[in-house]
Amino acid sequence: MLRILYLIFAAALFPTQRAFEFYAYHTGENELAGKDQAYFDALFSCGVTELIFGGISASSTGELHKTFPDDAHLRMARKAADKHGARISFMLQHIPFINAEIGPFFTFVKSANEMFKNYSFDGINFDWEWPRNYSEWITYRNLMIWTKLFVAREGRSANVTVAIGGSFDFYKKIDLCSQIDMCLWMGYDNHNDPRGQSNMLWVETMALKWLYYESMSPSKFGLGVPLYGENRHGKQIRYSQLVAEGADPKGNGTFNGYFFDSQPILQDKIVFANLNKLGGLMAWVLQSDLPPNDTRSLLYGIKQKLNP
Repeated sequence: MLRILYLIFAAALFPTQRAFEFYAYHTGENELAGKDQAYFDALFSCGVTELIFGGISASSTGELHKTFPDDAHLRMARKAADKHGARISFMLQHIPFINAEIGPFFTFVKSANEMFKNYSFDGINFDWEWPRNYSEWITYRNLMIWTKLFVAREGRSANVTVAIGGSFDFYKKIDLCSQIDMCLWMGYDNHNDPRGQSNMLWVETMALKWLYYESMSPSKFGLGVPLYGENRHGKQIRYSQLVAEGADPKGNGTFNGYFFDSQPILQDKIVFANLNKLGGLMAWVLQSDLPPNDTRSLLYGIKQKLNP
């Protein structure tokens, strides 16, 4: 029944063509202190089309709870998003009711609509890593479809995205990405094996595998980029700290054993995304970067390609 409803409303839910999207996460709700209206205006001026906040969690009964210490930042983000024709959304990193009966799912939809109404959200990013088995994946996918069908603000259906890893065949098997707005691939090329992985060739090879081997629609694919550094042992460091210690924002992305995406590397990825007609870009995470109006920041480097 859910699949039938989805097919009926799919044409209305998804525009035939979307502009290049830029999703950016700010997961440190306790690090928003001191951020003013100018900060959020600068973010969207860099080309961000959807700002994804942390600070929202789901309970075992399906209710959503906000842990933001100050709603003023949500209001500032909303004002800036409206000014730039952009969106704000929140991420969910765990679905504790995934194996429950139907009740919590209805509660979730009701609670999500209330969250949209009370805080003027536009979307939900599902960032749960990961369901444990096939049954949970199907339920997880169906929850996203429910969200797309039944959660809305001012007549506009929720923008629904999901973070994905490297399970190519599995995502295709359950038809995950075609039924929501976008799949955001966590293609953080500085992770795990920097010497073999921290390069454009790896990113291009993996992305093209998604598009051609798995036949994913390019418009449903968001290319993820890291705004932090990582060494070969998995230790992470903020980009802002790397720059403070002497890393070159316009260099080759290596410094003191850490690997990161410098401004030119990010710009190359945007060129690649545009050439292959990808749906957009995703950046993790804003609190690792310098302020967006700082010419050394990664957001500023992205701006030079997206919104010069």
